[in-house]
Amino acid sequence: MAFFTAKGRLRRRAYLLRLLGLYALAILFYAIPGLLYASDVPAGLALGALVGIVAVLYLTMVQVALRLHDLDLRAWWWLVMLLPGVSYVLGAGLQLVQGTVGPNRFGPDPKRPYLLPPLLVQDPEAESASET
Repeated sequence: MAFFTAKGRLRRRAYLLRLLGLYALAILFYAIPGLLYASDVPAGLALGALVGIVAVLYLTMVQVALRLHDLDLRAWWWLVMLLPGVSYVLGAGLQLVQGTVGPNRFGPDPKRPYLLPPLLVQDPEAESASET
């Protein structure tokens, strides 16, 4: 169910694999009506293809939001991807830049869930100094 919501974080490999699957699905939705002649496409099939493409677009935006959360950025940054040229750089950057190590404000690290936040880890020297 986390696939449909923008809560949590998404690592690079999972992001890339999910986007490849969504792009393949979008191509399928786009190609099915195109395989028929333009005059022979039933209205229901064309509408179904349009609904499928819109659903894939929504799911793609959710995946981008999850990946931005892994980078400790708010999901509103995906609006920058609407700018021409910038979208290529940001799209490539989302796949190449390593996410935040350890937990951030959007949840625990999916790659290393055992890491504690820096505030919870106590320095043993600080404890011994406070005891004396």
